[in-house]
Amino acid sequence: MKPPPALSVLTGLLALPALANLWIFSRFTVDDAFITWRYGRNLMSHGIWGYNPSTFDLTQAYTNPIFAALSIVPAALGLDVVLAFKLVSLITLAVLGVLLLREAGDKARLLFVLMVILVIPASVAHTFSGLETTVYCGALALFFIYAEQQKWRAALLCVLLLVLTRPEAWLLYGLYPAMLIAAHLRPQDPASGLPRAVMLRQIAVLGGVALAYFGFHLWQFGELLPNTYFIKSGDGITVAQALTILPYTLPALAVLAFGNRRTGVAMVLYFGAVGYSYASSDLLMNYLQRFPFQIVLPLALYWGWAVSRRQSGRGWITLGIVAYLAGFAVHARGLGDHLGIANYYPRLLDSHVALGRTLNHLAQDGRVSALAMGDAGAPAFHAGIPALDTIGLGSRMVARDGLTLDVVRAYAPDVVTFFGNAEGIRDLPDRHAALWAYVAEQGLSERCVLIWAQHYTVWIYARGDLPELDQVCARSAVANGADELRYAVENLRQPPWVYWHE
Repeated sequence: MKPPPALSVLTGLLALPALANLWIFSRFTVDDAFITWRYGRNLMSHGIWGYNPSTFDLTQAYTNPIFAALSIVPAALGLDVVLAFKLVSLITLAVLGVLLLREAGDKARLLFVLMVILVIPASVAHTFSGLETTVYCGALALFFIYAEQQKWRAALLCVLLLVLTRPEAWLLYGLYPAMLIAAHLRPQDPASGLPRAVMLRQIAVLGGVALAYFGFHLWQFGELLPNTYFIKSGDGITVAQALTILPYTLPALAVLAFGNRRTGVAMVLYFGAVGYSYASSDLLMNYLQRFPFQIVLPLALYWGWAVSRRQSGRGWITLGIVAYLAGFAVHARGLGDHLGIANYYPRLLDSHVALGRTLNHLAQDGRVSALAMGDAGAPAFHAGIPALDTIGLGSRMVARDGLTLDVVRAYAPDVVTFFGNAEGIRDLPDRHAALWAYVAEQGLSERCVLIWAQHYTVWIYARGDLPELDQVCARSAVANGADELRYAVENLRQPPWVYWHE
C-alpha cells in the first residue's frame, strides 16, 4: 500500500491543534455583535429599525447590513440569537471550504493551507465572534478567484455579498466595473471575451444595489454612511499603525509581479486603499488584530488556491504562505491575550449580560427608563431600553456633536457608567466631563462596581435606591474575580456550546 504524501500527513497532524482551537475559541462572542443583533430585536419588538427602541436619535450603528437583516430571523422565531449566529459561523466554514476546494487544482495542497489557517487561534476566534469577518474575507478571496477565471456571474454574487457586508468593499463599486470594462475591451482569451450586454447588465445590477442601499439609509437615518464611519475616521495616516498593517498587503504585489497581472493590479488597488484606510482610522475593537486579519485571510486564501493550480515551484510558495500566516499569528499577541479571548464571553455573561437583564426587569417595574454606557452591545441588547452609547457608535448625536451635557440630558439616563480597573475609574476627560456634570446635576449616586475582570470594571451610578444593581455587581465579583489563567483552567473544562446562548 502506497504511503500517504507527506503534505497529507502534516495536514492530518495539524487537525489536532485546529480542533483544540475550535474547543477553546468557538465560545467567544464579542460584545459588539449585539449592536448589530439589536436591530432585529427592536424591529420585531417595537417595529423600529434603529439601535434604540425609539425614533429618537435614529442611528445606523451596524456596518454589516446582512447580519443585521439575519438578526430578524431569531427575533421573529423566538430563537437564541447567539446560538443562531454560531450556526451561521459553522455554515460559513463549511461553505467556504467547499467552494474553495471546488476551484482548487491540487486539493490536498489547498486543504493544507486551510488547516494552517485554522491552527491560528485568531482565525477561529474571528469566525465565531458574531461579526462578519470570515464571511467578508472568504467572499473577497472567492471574488478574486472567480474574476481571474472569468466566472463573472459568480464574481458578481461575491461583490453583492461584499458590499452588503463591510464598507471597505464599497471600493468594488468602482473597481469591479473597471475590471469588467477591461475584460470586455481587452479579454485575456479573445475566444471567450466578456460580451458587452453581460458587462452592462452586471454594472446596472451593482448600481441598483448601491442606489437601494444608500437610498434606504439616507431615508431612514438621514446619512448615506454608517455612523461608525464618523466615529472611526482618523485625522490622517499614523506611521506606527501603518507599519503594523501595510506590510500585510505585500502578497498583492507578489501576485502583480509573479502571478496573474490583472488580478495583481486589482489586488494592489483594493488592499492598498484598505490598508491606507486602516492606517488612518481609529480601529476600535481590534482584538487579535482583526483589521490586519481582514487583509491577511483573503490574500492567504487566494494564494492557497493559486498554488494548488501551479505545476512548479509549489513547495516554495506554500512555505511562503505558511511564513506569512505565522507572521500574523505572532503579531496577534501572546498567550495572555488568547486566554482573555477564551474567557471573554463567559465573563460577559456574568457581568454585562447580567446587568442588561437586571435593567430590563427594573424597566418593566418602571424604575429605570434609560442607560448611558460605553459598552454598547450586550447590556443595551438585554436591557431593551434606550441606551446612550457614550463612545458614539450607537448615537448619531454623539458622532456629530460629541458627548455634550445637552446630549446626555436628551437621553435622560437613570443609570450612568464609567470604565475602570481595580484601582478606579479611568480618566477620559472628553467623554466624562458631560457625564460627571449630568451625575452631579441629577443627583445620581455611586452604586457599585461591575467586574468583567480585574483590569476591566464598570463603575455604576444610578438614580434612587436600586439594590438589584448591587446584587449584580456582587455576583460579578464572585464569578469574575479570578485572574485569566485560573479562570481559563476552570472555564475550558466546559465544552464551547455551553456558552452558545444569549
